[in-house]
Amino acid sequence: MKKQLLLGLIALILSSCAVFTPHKMDVQQGNVFSDAEAKRLHKGMTMAQVKGIMGPPMTQHIFDRSRVSYVYTNQPGHKAMQLKRVTIIFNKQGKVSSVEKINEPDHQD
Repeated sequence: MKKQLLLGLIALILSSCAVFTPHKMDVQQGNVFSDAEAKRLHKGMTMAQVKGIMGPPMTQHIFDRSRVSYVYTNQPGHKAMQLKRVTIIFNKQGKVSSVEKINEPDHQD
């Protein structure tokens, strides 16, 4: 009787692993910025104006000081990761010469 109870308990425990999925936290990393803030960026802005809108950049490229990136990732639980990136290139006068925006929306698995 004890053997059958033990086997039944083991079977119940092992089957529950397949039925229930563990909780996964939402993970946000990088610069939090909205699409509206990214749309406010335009050619001719200074670094101070860009920082006023976006805050300090997440990364400044080591070999190219005229290039800064704002990167935001969000991994909501069991869903696919969302990525938003804005790369800004400054000319020799310290003004924005180009803005590259990448926004990968949520993809369902």
